[in-house]
Amino acid sequence: MIDFRAFRGLFADIWAVVGTKYQIYVSLLALTGLLEGLTLASVVPLLAAIGIGEGGSGVGGVVSRTVLDLLGLLGFGVSVQAIAALILASLCLSTVVFLAQAYLGVSLQTSYVSRWQKRLLAGIFAAKWGLFLKTRNGDLINSVVTETQRLSGAFYQTSLLLTGLLHSAIYMVLAAMLSGMTTLAVIFGGALLFLITRPLIQRAHHVGKGISHENAELQVKLGEFVGSAKLLKATATENVALDVLNGIVARLRKHTITNSFDAQIVKGVFDFGAAAMIASILMVSRSILDIDAAVILVILAIFIRLIPKLTGLQQSLQSLTSSLPAVANLNEMARTIEAEDETAKANPLPEALSAGPIALSLRNVAVNYGNEQVLSGLTLTIPKGACVAFVGRSGAGKSTLVDAILGLVPVSAGSIEVNGIDLSELPMHGLRRRIGYMAQETMLYNTTIRGNILWSQSEHSDEAVMAAAALASADKFISLSPHGLDTMVGDRGGRLSGGERQRLGLARALLGHPGLLVLDEAASALDAETDAAVMGALELLKGSLTMIVISHRLSSVRMADYIYVLDNGQIVESGTWTELERSNGQFTRLL
Repeated sequence: MIDFRAFRGLFADIWAVVGTKYQIYVSLLALTGLLEGLTLASVVPLLAAIGIGEGGSGVGGVVSRTVLDLLGLLGFGVSVQAIAALILASLCLSTVVFLAQAYLGVSLQTSYVSRWQKRLLAGIFAAKWGLFLKTRNGDLINSVVTETQRLSGAFYQTSLLLTGLLHSAIYMVLAAMLSGMTTLAVIFGGALLFLITRPLIQRAHHVGKGISHENAELQVKLGEFVGSAKLLKATATENVALDVLNGIVARLRKHTITNSFDAQIVKGVFDFGAAAMIASILMVSRSILDIDAAVILVILAIFIRLIPKLTGLQQSLQSLTSSLPAVANLNEMARTIEAEDETAKANPLPEALSAGPIALSLRNVAVNYGNEQVLSGLTLTIPKGACVAFVGRSGAGKSTLVDAILGLVPVSAGSIEVNGIDLSELPMHGLRRRIGYMAQETMLYNTTIRGNILWSQSEHSDEAVMAAAALASADKFISLSPHGLDTMVGDRGGRLSGGERQRLGLARALLGHPGLLVLDEAASALDAETDAAVMGALELLKGSLTMIVISHRLSSVRMADYIYVLDNGQIVESGTWTELERSNGQFTRLL
């Protein structure tokens, strides 16, 4: 069955996005058809004027009289030259209108697609962190890159469909004025051809779903395998990845062949049917219906123009049906993304948070992931300028705690206060701009060293950049790089060592004197000498900012004023390094 509700939804969406310009576009489509019809209608009296047929009497007389009346209205006499001039003027005007319609159509099509892409991109980057935890990155990328291009195809096919419908209707009216019986026969033949090819339209929707699914899988898997290329090479498992990708490509090829060949079947059926109908018109019109010779020629011309439009109608309907799953997928993805909208208040930060170190207070904080409780009953206070560390085995809840403090995951119970203000009442965007954050896996972009350090705060000078780099013990390797701050780091920082990437990440976190510095396994790739230098630099910063350090590497937390030991989402021990070292508790087993 054809999903007419999906068709209505697509047209409604197009109208909502491009607005009244679409009405102008449709009007231009209709005007182009009317001018083409006028050109064809003018051929009847032209043929009569040069001695072919009677033109002005019998069947087709209405058409001839209409054209002659138009000439009189324009102040021209009835002559071969006048009729030819009318035809030429109609053709010129038709060409101008067609070009205007074509330009507006391309403009609306690209506007429609770009509006969708902007909507999706804005939604993705305004969403809560939870969206990225439950949605595959490849699916998000596929919706913006691939499905929107299929949406572009859907828009184009709606234009062809409307053009075919409007022009076919105009040609049918003109043909009916010339010969009603012939027109009825063609309408019947066209309807029969549509019925014959209807199963292909139904199959197009199924094939379209398959194309959408395989495109998404290709985006997801290719992203995963390219991102893990080092692992694949190191474990000699390139063929495993290649087999998976080749399987997806083979299925995508099968769907694409089916979709494309079905369109050719439709064309073949309509071409054969068109030839049969034109042959029938030639046999019947003169010998049985006794139609004027000039009228027969014009009717043939009309149907020669009409049949390809009927073929195009069916092909457009089939192509549009195969694209409709992309429209459904985009709407579903948009709903998913926008449901995760992180409503960031646009208000500025309170004066108490605009400068200086940040204080944190957690009261009975709990965090759940679905039905699993990750943190429970956490109560602690981090004074301004303090340096605290969270340690514990993998999976103890350390990173989740930081995510809760950053507002990336919601608390299931309890509260978090920042300088005495509940976290839920603060503008998160403004607060995060005052936080320097560095994770275990340092994300670098394929730009210069300068561009990576300035990523979050582009207003700073090179002097500020190098000062932050010095604190992160990155200034020496930057000065030794081929182009200094202008050295390109490669995709994901691939031209740098792991330690160099982490030092750049730390410099980025330190730039701009944040009120809170969060280091989540930030020293894991540093050698002992660099680690000691970085810790020494951070030691000098104590008091000027608040620091939270998460580490398996206990040498990195020795400088902390206070250490919390987490296990199964709860604080099981806390104290200074010296106190915990003497406690003979879980902390000592981590040493």
